[in-house]
Amino acid sequence: MTKLVELDEAECSELLHSHHTGRVAFVSEDRPMILPVNYVIHRDQIVFRTAPGRKLAEIPMRHVAFEVDGATADGSWSVVAQGFAREMTDALGEAADAIRALPIPVEAPGERDYWIAIAISELTGRRIEREP
Repeated sequence: MTKLVELDEAECSELLHSHHTGRVAFVSEDRPMILPVNYVIHRDQIVFRTAPGRKLAEIPMRHVAFEVDGATADGSWSVVAQGFAREMTDALGEAADAIRALPIPVEAPGERDYWIAIAISELTGRRIEREP
């Protein structure tokens, strides 16, 4: 038997901080698109690097969703962050400089010279627990 448990914001934040691969969801040509990225959390922002292409062309200056999930022996969980994305590659100021200094490991081949930050406005999550 299983039960569905809503996660509080603190647990959602802890799970989001404890992972470095997630999926960014956005609308591309009137269709939903979900792509994996490596990320870090900086203050209340999800930050990832990318190359020229769909993510760089269609994510900045839009509302997006970001999801991480996992499984344990006791069940599975999912956290969804929603927020507004901005490109930080050429942004000015100390906050932008701090974002570009973040060590973000990238698994995909090729250069990832563009920085995108998603300011988290809503954070929700849930866990499916297996009962013994």
